[in-house]
Amino acid sequence: MPREKSERRRIWQWLGILLVVCGLGLLGYFAYQKVQIDYYQYRLRKAYEDTFYDLPDGSDKFDDIVMTERQPMRLVIPKINVDLIVQVGDVFDMALLDKGPVHFQMSDLPSTEPGNVAIAAHRGSRWGFFTDLDRLRAGDQLFLDVAGYRFIYEMEWKKIVEPDDWSVIDSTDYPALTLQTCHPKNVRGTHRLIVRAKLVSVTRAPLFN
Repeated sequence: MPREKSERRRIWQWLGILLVVCGLGLLGYFAYQKVQIDYYQYRLRKAYEDTFYDLPDGSDKFDDIVMTERQPMRLVIPKINVDLIVQVGDVFDMALLDKGPVHFQMSDLPSTEPGNVAIAAHRGSRWGFFTDLDRLRAGDQLFLDVAGYRFIYEMEWKKIVEPDDWSVIDSTDYPALTLQTCHPKNVRGTHRLIVRAKLVSVTRAPLFN
C-alpha cells in the first residue's frame, strides 16, 4: 500500500507540473500575440503621423473639410479608454480585424458634408477593441483624427441589429460616425451593437504624446 500511494502521489505531482507548464505556455502565447498587436499598432501610428498635413495658421476650427482618399485614422473614445489606429482594408478580413478597427470600405470618408463613416472592430475576442462600447451614452464624445484634423462627434443612439442589417452603414443626410461590433460581449456574437454619433465640430488633431 505505501508503494501504491507513493506512485499515485508522483502521478499527481507530474500532472500538476504538466498543468502549470501548459498554463505558462498559453500565457506566453497570448503575451506574444499581444506584443505583436502592440507593435502593429505602433507601426500604424507612425504611418498615421506621416499623413499629417501642414494646416493653415489661424483658426483652430474648420467648417469645410472633405477627405478625398482613404488613409489611416485615429479613433479616440475617452470614456472607454479607446485610442486606436483604424486600418484601411477589407472589413471582412478576420486577420485584419484581429489587429484593430477597420473602416468599412463601402462607407463614406470623414467630412463636414453629409455622409456616414462606418468602422467595425472585435468585441468578444481576446483583444476586445470595442468591448465597452455599450457603456457609451448620448452626448459622449468620440474623436476621429485624420490628416491633421480632429472630427469631434457626439453619440446620438445605440441599438442591437441583425448581423445582416447593412442599413446602419448607409450614407446619412448629415455627417455621422457609426461604430459596429458583436453582441453580446464575451461570448460568440449573434447580433451587432451599433453606436451612431453626429459631427459637432472639426479642430486640429493633436499628435501622440
